Amino acid sequence: MKKRDNRDYNNIWIELILAYLFPALMFTLAIVPGLNSTYSVGVGWLVIPLCCPYVLIRALVALTMGSEESRRWYKWFFKVTIPSYIVIALPLSWVATESLHFTFGETISSWKFFAIMVSPFPWWYFV
Repeated sequence: MKKRDNRDYNNIWIELILAYLFPALMFTLAIVPGLNSTYSVGVGWLVIPLCCPYVLIRALVALTMGSEESRRWYKWFFKVTIPSYIVIALPLSWVATESLHFTFGETISSWKFFAIMVSPFPWWYFV
């Protein structure tokens, strides 16, 4: 069994948790009433633009470190999971914005929330 930094890179579940726990936490904080107060006071809005860069930096580090075999495995892993993250982020963005609307009356577009969660660069700051 090959190891990279004391982690078994063949264990897809551990890698999924490590790579996507932060975005999953931010979606959870937006969706669950009571916890979504982090967005009503503004802290959540400051942190969610870091979700996609976090995933991309983890991918970049994983693809540049380790043996050739581990880099090949991570290339496959991120080739599958990053598009999956983008697809899953769309319905979760809709649920998050509906939850924020019903809890606090905030009216943010699901598409804008989605763009914030999956954009590697905060382009909407310059529009």
